[in-house]
Amino acid sequence: NEANGFGTFWEPRASQLGLAGLRTFHEHPPLTFGLQALWFRVWGSAFWVERAYSLFTALITAGLVVVLWRKLAPKDRPERALAWWPVLLWIVMPTVHWCFHNNMQENTLGVFTTGAVLLLVMAHQGRTWSLTLAAGLMVFAASMAKGVPGFFPLAAPLTLALAFDTQRLPRAFIQMLVMAAVVGVAYGLLWTLPEARESLGTYVQARLLHRITEAPTVDSRFRILGDVFFAALGPVLLATLVLLVARGKGVASGWVRRPALALLLTASAGVLPLMLTRVQKSFYMAPALPLLALAIAMISAPAMSSLLGRLRPEGPLSRGIRVFALVALTGVALASVFLFGRPSRDADMLHDVDRIGARVPPRSLIASEPGHWDRWNLQCYLMRRHFISIDPAGRGHAWAISDLKAPADSLRWKEVDADLLTLRLWQRRVP
Repeated sequence: NEANGFGTFWEPRASQLGLAGLRTFHEHPPLTFGLQALWFRVWGSAFWVERAYSLFTALITAGLVVVLWRKLAPKDRPERALAWWPVLLWIVMPTVHWCFHNNMQENTLGVFTTGAVLLLVMAHQGRTWSLTLAAGLMVFAASMAKGVPGFFPLAAPLTLALAFDTQRLPRAFIQMLVMAAVVGVAYGLLWTLPEARESLGTYVQARLLHRITEAPTVDSRFRILGDVFFAALGPVLLATLVLLVARGKGVASGWVRRPALALLLTASAGVLPLMLTRVQKSFYMAPALPLLALAIAMISAPAMSSLLGRLRPEGPLSRGIRVFALVALTGVALASVFLFGRPSRDADMLHDVDRIGARVPPRSLIASEPGHWDRWNLQCYLMRRHFISIDPAGRGHAWAISDLKAPADSLRWKEVDADLLTLRLWQRRVP
């Protein structure tokens, strides 16, 4: 919407009626929407543009994971070459796949939070404060991308000091204060802008505080722990398999303990604070998952390195791995070509949305049944593909949609034969 002039950076619009009694959209801070608006302006509005953005953020995050691995793995260790291992463990997490498949805000948030942790690891290893200042700016960007969940890297100086050197705790507290000051100054500067002050004030007062106190999404504060368990189950099983196979081969693993502990503690800082409220969804923890994957990879890396070192390049297992990789890549490429442009879900609904868009003028507000308001996929498809908003109150509009079994009102409406599969399209009769 923003890329096409419907809404602005500080006043984004989801539809003509808005959400939660607000005409503008303030469920989250606006940075993620602003970045994607720029992306749409550059690449257009084809169906693949969102997926390209998700892929772009995934590649950046994977690159940051690789750099983090190389910063934490000693230069004289063979495990340093296994930077692909944490990336693989991260990719196989179901929550990660779901977030990138659905272009969630956590994708952008994860870039900033992982980048902040990388800068703090580099700052811990060196003496310069410029990296700490840069990490503070990354935390500010993370909070502007998704709000409160973006603040968790503020704890990274403390978790790194606890894991590597407790004598650096005083410096760690100073780093935390410096980062908090950077974030505070950045928001203070924004507060001098009337548009920013109104937008962020509405987000905090009307949405953030309201949801925390009055709109819980789970029954138990501990729900997020179960979500983390199931997200990490696949990587843990893979790592355990590697450790079991390598058991008894004299694998040394002492060096991994401190980096793994640092990463686990930092990942925990991105998950445990979610328990303070009952507003929880499994994907809220997604920005912490790259760090969790790194920790699991650290623990199993010596065993993996030992096993790979025993493989003969021309042995049957090595050849089998290469053949499997080639077949898998070929299959993915062929599937991408043959399935390009085909919907993977909601095919009938997308068919109806495009048929409706072919008859209803763009930027129209159409009447609908009250139940349609909670069908967010229908709302978003109509807006994304044809800039059509729905009004469940049915306030005298020229067009309307209903379910297939809805009773007809032939006195006011005439049905339009649009060959729909899941809906009915109506046009108001002219007196």
